[in-house]
Amino acid sequence: MKRSLLGLVVGAFLAAMVGCGGEGNGPEGGAPPAGETVPMGPLDVGVDSAAALKTVTLSSPGASRIAFAALYGTRIVRLRELGFGRIVFDSNRHNDYDVFVMNADGTQPLALTSSVALDGSGSWSPDGKRIAFRTNRTGNYEIYVMNADGTGPTNLTSSVADDISPAWSPDGKRIAFRSNRTGNYEIYVMNADGSGQTNLTNNPDGDFSPCWSPDGRRIAFHTFRDGNYEIYVMNADGTVQANLTNNASQDYAPAWSPDGKKIAFYTSRTGNDEIYVMNRDGSGQTNLTNHAAGDSYPSWSPDGRRILFTSNRDGNNEIYVMNANGSDQTNLTAHEDSDQEAAWCPAPSVVRSLIGANSSDGGKNPPFGGKRPLAVVGLNANGLASATTIGMDEANWGTLGVVPLTDIGIELAGAKITGAAIQSVIEDMGRGIPTRTWAVSASPATRAVLVFWSGETGKVTSVIASSDTALGSEDAAKLAGGRVVVTGNFAQVRSAEAPERNLAASPATRVELDGRTGEVVRVQ
Repeated sequence: MKRSLLGLVVGAFLAAMVGCGGEGNGPEGGAPPAGETVPMGPLDVGVDSAAALKTVTLSSPGASRIAFAALYGTRIVRLRELGFGRIVFDSNRHNDYDVFVMNADGTQPLALTSSVALDGSGSWSPDGKRIAFRTNRTGNYEIYVMNADGTGPTNLTSSVADDISPAWSPDGKRIAFRSNRTGNYEIYVMNADGSGQTNLTNNPDGDFSPCWSPDGRRIAFHTFRDGNYEIYVMNADGTVQANLTNNASQDYAPAWSPDGKKIAFYTSRTGNDEIYVMNRDGSGQTNLTNHAAGDSYPSWSPDGRRILFTSNRDGNNEIYVMNANGSDQTNLTAHEDSDQEAAWCPAPSVVRSLIGANSSDGGKNPPFGGKRPLAVVGLNANGLASATTIGMDEANWGTLGVVPLTDIGIELAGAKITGAAIQSVIEDMGRGIPTRTWAVSASPATRAVLVFWSGETGKVTSVIASSDTALGSEDAAKLAGGRVVVTGNFAQVRSAEAPERNLAASPATRVELDGRTGEVVRVQ
């Protein structure tokens, strides 16, 4: 039996966990809860559930944004990086509104539609392969669907009325939308192929902006039925419609958080449009943007850590992003034309298989093999900076232990890894291709290795091996005079410049590393 853990919490690594132990109880915390997500390239860690996955946070270099953590304690059968990197949005930079996509940092905007009509309100399918959107290219607004590259546009609704605001269900089988085919706007739902179009709200007032809950059981929307616009929620079949906001001002465009606990929306209750967030039951309504300009159309990132929104604070509509608490509001588009109504692709656009089965990104025979007992990952703002694994016989996996090195300065990270008959240290820099391999098996068998990583690049800088498990305890590796001095009994000393060469011609008792680069300077 295997289980998937989404989410070594990178944000915590880069902040709260720096310089402390793993999650929970000291240096060896429990595994992160299943389904927890991260802001920067989540890790999909597949393990054998026969034993608990242990996590050890290494002391992160103070001069770096890279954080390091060791994962071990059970069979690691899959280690992948999943990056959420695509955003769909509307833009009139081609003189009329078209559907565009861009990277999550706002780079490489690309138009997917180029008709003379007005195209917009793009909604990703859960697998990221298709985009539903509204267009008036047939004379009135219809819901179309196209491939994620803009090819194959197909009309789903073909109605004489206006059909707009498509929203895919989490299982990809249905699309909610709004239509005025009854004389006022109602929330409808249809199958993903356009069949089975059904009115859910049947309300004499207008209903708008449907948004599915992550479990697909409910739909949030805004409606004009209490004398002003309010955020409502109903079951996915249209039953049990309930007011969440109950406010005298106008509330619009709900957006459910990926964990289903929060709903973002925009409201005019402060005199201009602002992005608010509330609990799913309507409690705890809180202003996130607090800006004099108009902010609207929130959309959560798939990891729940950030929110996209539209703002006119620069004189025209732009796509902004902020942290889920409202901090760090940043313009992504910064274009002279209008950009609006952005949505994050829920499916990962980056998959790097570092450990996995055949046919993974690593090729037919991933060099890490199908099972590894330990992985040390380096994570930065762009995702996975590096991954390092230990090679040893499966019978000895239960002997592994990891101790962080804590007194080696602010430029390097380090760990003492102990275990019976360690054979190799393998470094991977992406897509399953090993950058370097340090063979450390020797006679007598290697029982401990010290591994050092650069805080600047995340790469392994040096490997020191010994048959003595006391090698390089946290008190035996110290920064002194710009060098990291390691004392002990070393059978092998290997530098990143020459992994295949053992610098310890005979057993050494003292190794000096450059305190900035981690390269071996002196062996005695």
